Amino acid sequence: MHKDYKPVNLIIKKTKARFEEKDVQIFFQEKRDPVTGQRLQTKEPVTLFINNAGPFNEFPVECIQDVKVKFVGKPTWTCLCGNRIRITVPFKVFLLVQFADNSYDLITLPDDIGVKVTTLYDLTEKQISRSILQTMQIVGNVFVYTITIPVDDFTGVVPADTLFTVVTRLRNMTWNADIGAVCFCGTSSPPVPATTVDLAIFFDLIVQVVVEDELTVLGELE
Repeated sequence: MHKDYKPVNLIIKKTKARFEEKDVQIFFQEKRDPVTGQRLQTKEPVTLFINNAGPFNEFPVECIQDVKVKFVGKPTWTCLCGNRIRITVPFKVFLLVQFADNSYDLITLPDDIGVKVTTLYDLTEKQISRSILQTMQIVGNVFVYTITIPVDDFTGVVPADTLFTVVTRLRNMTWNADIGAVCFCGTSSPPVPATTVDLAIFFDLIVQVVVEDELTVLGELE
């Protein structure tokens, strides 16, 4: 043994269970029956009505040039009744919009709802999908996405004593924006001309259940 070596305690994290799903749609509205209006608890893209450009709102949206998502703080988690883990993700969306007159605008959601944009449904109401229970809604000045995952859907074993932590990662964002018709659906009263845009945003989701172990090794402290 090296005479200068001393016991050093290290905290290491071990992954006990893992949930992974690709192309999870975190930005969505709840589909409704077109005849009855009944909520169907399935996802569809969020329908936005973006005010047209120009002094008379005469220039419709040509395309969405780019979409960015900013996560507002780290995802949080809760263990529910020992058999489900709920992940909560607050975020904002930024759209770079090009109009028919070749002008551009940066739209921030949800901040610009009611200012530059309206929505088909009231997104302050919880939008629900039931395949694995997921929700999205506006809370304050952010969108909040949640997913509630049964522990049986994890690979590995989720400890029964709840003496663990949960690490959530979202990566590989993709998005799709379909440009639709112009309607009198924008902001103001009466509503100004606006362009219909159906927007969906997806991420690969990785959720790890982690426990901490203490390991003692011999080494030098600097």
